[in-house]
Amino acid sequence: MTKNNLILRLSNGIGNQMFMYSAGYSFSKKLRRNFLIDDESAFKIKKNISFYCLNEFNLNCKIADKKKKYLGFNGYLKRKFIKIFDKFRTKKKFLVEYKNLNKISQYDKNLLSKKFNKDLFLEGHFETEKYFQSYRKQIINQFRFKYSKFYKNNKYYKLIKNSNSVSICIRQNRFSEKLTNNFYNDDDKSYKYSLEQIIYVKKAIKYFNKKIDNPKYFLWSNDYTNLENFFNPKYFVYIKNPSKQKIGSRQMLDLFLMTNAKHFVVIPSTFNWWGAYLSEYKNKIVVRPDKNKFSDFKISNNDFWPKNWKCL
Repeated sequence: MTKNNLILRLSNGIGNQMFMYSAGYSFSKKLRRNFLIDDESAFKIKKNISFYCLNEFNLNCKIADKKKKYLGFNGYLKRKFIKIFDKFRTKKKFLVEYKNLNKISQYDKNLLSKKFNKDLFLEGHFETEKYFQSYRKQIINQFRFKYSKFYKNNKYYKLIKNSNSVSICIRQNRFSEKLTNNFYNDDDKSYKYSLEQIIYVKKAIKYFNKKIDNPKYFLWSNDYTNLENFFNPKYFVYIKNPSKQKIGSRQMLDLFLMTNAKHFVVIPSTFNWWGAYLSEYKNKIVVRPDKNKFSDFKISNNDFWPKNWKCL
């Protein structure tokens, strides 16, 4: 086994972590390095905001030793310091995804062309399948749910599996759910974003009503407040699972159920993206919004959407 390592610093929510892991796995294969993940340092800095989520998958990697993690506030400062001077190194210790002044990134085919140190630390969101398309099968196999047998007993599973199911997601409170630094217009922006999603979803529903026979719509949301005014519960199944589960987590259960839908109305959400991407239904149709659908929200990667997903 090679002595060179690629250490991925995971952060943010489950969908983001899945993109990071997929890119990191692909890079480790291309660079022929041991693949290690840092499951602590980013989450301990941002307490109560996010946590390591991928332990409910069957991943083919190891957790990095604490010596290879920048833990605590001192570790945070040390990491920042090393990254500044790394710009002048011939062999880089850090591989960081580039983002422009508007914090937008895109696929970089030359990302791995530099010389790297024995221990290479990887940071970024890498929210495009272009980074891991070559290893798609291996990654999908690793994103198998450990508790799938238990999840199949969920009351929604057979409804989704045995119908011409269409998955729908609505993300509410997008700008106002932050723990700190809320601005006076964040609530207005969140409300506007919710309405724009609803308009887009309504358009997608019209499309599916014409495209497939007897569609059955299933709705996921982080907050169902007022959604019944737009989506009648007589015709839409609201996926509402308890926050506490006997086995596994609610978010993994929700993702598992989503992957079993046949068709998808996808919003700019990494969680929703992976739900559609992991679906193995051969004739699935995935509908996604164009870049002009939302006034105050921009997708952070220009190559976010797979080419075979239909733009509405």
